Amino acid sequence: MRRLLAAGLLAALAAPVPALAQAVAGDPLASVMWSTVHATVLGGGPVVFDDARVRVFTPIRVEDNHRVPVSIQVEGLADVREVVVLADHNPIPRAVTYAPAGGTAPFLELSMKLNEATPIRAAVKTADGVWHVGGLRVDAAGGGCAAPRPATASAEWQDDLNKVRARAWRRPAGGVRLEVRVVHPMDTGLVENIPTFHVEALTIAQAGRTLAVLEPTAASAENPVFAIDLPNAAADADITVTGRDTDGNGIRARIPAPDTVYGLLAGRRS
Repeated sequence: MRRLLAAGLLAALAAPVPALAQAVAGDPLASVMWSTVHATVLGGGPVVFDDARVRVFTPIRVEDNHRVPVSIQVEGLADVREVVVLADHNPIPRAVTYAPAGGTAPFLELSMKLNEATPIRAAVKTADGVWHVGGLRVDAAGGGCAAPRPATASAEWQDDLNKVRARAWRRPAGGVRLEVRVVHPMDTGLVENIPTFHVEALTIAQAGRTLAVLEPTAASAENPVFAIDLPNAAADADITVTGRDTDGNGIRARIPAPDTVYGLLAGRRS
């Protein structure tokens, strides 16, 4: 009987788990968590791995797990409905969901927390329901989501909670590039005696017309900064930012129409 049980156990261990084997085999980053995040974050929808049209840029070796810069460049995809930035091995995988108006989302930049070495991905959903996924694997020591944040003792967020600091530039190709920073602790709820508390929605609008909606999670960095391209924005009109955090505190700001072109005049790359 013992021999039969042992043989059965060895056979069970040797047999691959179909879903896991399929997920790892189809995933260019061979992540053991891909099937889980595909189901829970992306709803199990159809996926095309597409590093050519969805490009992710971030340091390969992370120095500060509490603030990891990530840039997303989307090219050649029309009718974009949603962009999700996620990290497979984070306890909170999704960092932000971005819904652009007008079907184009050429650029998104943010900083996020990482809890350990992980693939970082951008998933771009088009009107046909297909997720186009690009990503890369990064090395991280760990603790970004579950360790106390560096500025825990800082009074900035207590004095200036939800204050917005923003800049806008005219894009050479038309439209506006916008950078928005919100003063907020972005607590994950994974540190003892500190509950979840984060910005959960930001709406970018102009003259009453919604240009983009951002839905961050606590996996976004403290005092989150988001930079996005708004191809459909008018370059001669103010932009408004409204939103809320998980405690219902409001966020509101008005950004003047840009007076410089994004590039050399703005002191940044074009």
